[in-house]
Amino acid sequence: MNTADNIFPNIDFLETESVISLNKTGTHLAKAGEMQKAEEYFLKAIELDPNYSQSYHNLGILQAAQHKTNGAIKTLKKLIELEPEDPEHYNNLGIVYFLEGSFYDSESYFRKTLEIENDHPGALFNLGKLLFNLERTDEALSLIEQFLNIDNSNTEAMDVLGMCYLKKNDKEKAKFLWENALDINPDLHQVRNKLQEIIISGL
Repeated sequence: MNTADNIFPNIDFLETESVISLNKTGTHLAKAGEMQKAEEYFLKAIELDPNYSQSYHNLGILQAAQHKTNGAIKTLKKLIELEPEDPEHYNNLGIVYFLEGSFYDSESYFRKTLEIENDHPGALFNLGKLLFNLERTDEALSLIEQFLNIDNSNTEAMDVLGMCYLKKNDKEKAKFLWENALDINPDLHQVRNKLQEIIISGL
């Protein structure tokens, strides 16, 4: 005779599978542009299992993509409570604060990312771009150089680093970086325009 234990040997596993299924459906809907429906599925997953971190990650990224920054901040902070040692969560929250225009908080979370993982590529680049925008050129330059030591073919980083050097009046290094970026991607029209400007103005 089957007992309840035999029929339902691992009910926790079945519940987890349901949460995974809800997240998969939500992800498919988001990729199809059905943002509101996707959000509903992620919220259902959270309701079913409030400790399943992937649901918060998916919901937070979705909210950020829709510029629902207040919701994204709340969601990603909950995710950090669940997984406080994952640097990616801090980096993502730094991006959301940047999008919101809260640069102090953005810097704080990028730096927290680097405390956990000192060579985290995303945080190095994101913090570098933020500090460049805040006209803290020397700090930005150092961070983006560190990033390019990890990813030496990133043309956006080459562009920003070139602008850092241009601000320091080192046109030769700016020219070198922009030429390298164009060698990788000749369709970078803004980079080409900046390169032509410094060539015309004379090194």
